[in-house]
Amino acid sequence: MTQYLEDDTNEANEADTFEGEGMSFLEHLEDFRWTVGRSLLAFILGVILATMFIGDIAEFLKFPIVRAYGSAELANANLITYRPMGVISVFIQIALLSGLTLSMPFVLYFLAAFVAPGLTEKERSVLRPACFAAFLLFIAGVAFAFFLILPLTLAFSVSLNLYFGFDLLWAASEYYSMVVWFSLTTGAFFQFPLVIVILVYLGVIPVAKLKAVRRAVFVGLMVFSAFLTPGGDFVSLPLTTGFMYGLYELAIWVGTRVEKKKREEALADLDDL
Repeated sequence: MTQYLEDDTNEANEADTFEGEGMSFLEHLEDFRWTVGRSLLAFILGVILATMFIGDIAEFLKFPIVRAYGSAELANANLITYRPMGVISVFIQIALLSGLTLSMPFVLYFLAAFVAPGLTEKERSVLRPACFAAFLLFIAGVAFAFFLILPLTLAFSVSLNLYFGFDLLWAASEYYSMVVWFSLTTGAFFQFPLVIVILVYLGVIPVAKLKAVRRAVFVGLMVFSAFLTPGGDFVSLPLTTGFMYGLYELAIWVGTRVEKKKREEALADLDDL
């Protein structure tokens, strides 16, 4: 009877503990719970901070339409709300999405801190710059969309409507939704070079394969850019496609250096043997 109890106890301990890990399953679960809690707290604080400055943020987000019309007066005159509670939708969108943007660096840090204990020192050395690069690429994508693509697209739309003598009125909720979501989507898509480099580092995709599918990637990026850009016009479409393809070539260049470094390290290990 005692032997059976001891066997049951050993099986329970083995179920709670990861093989080769110093933490039990419940301890990992508790750590993950704290990670999610800290991330939610960072998001809530970001929303509160965004709410405190929501007027300034809303004014800043008018930049693309002001550039499109050439003056703030014309932009404000054509930015309307046709629903009584439309302003509530604008308020919620700006607060939530601005809070998400403000909290993102902290969320990335919390996730990295959660994953780091299970990695080797070499993998941790890659994780730190990868998180930093992910944040920089996200900011670069948001800035590219907000300061370049959106003003060009909206300016083209305004000019075309004026050419035909149409009055172009923008619903405030739809305008802010387009600006914020397009900027965030572009920022997220700018992560793809980093993903490619990580896959090359892990040996999942060789650089030779990336070079072989260049044409297919270019066509795919062109199609994706046509769906991504609000207007899909002949100004923003080639500009977006060209910039994203440039990021793909950058990923190939970095991946080549990564593969070369891995080969040198492998040869060095063989020499040590």
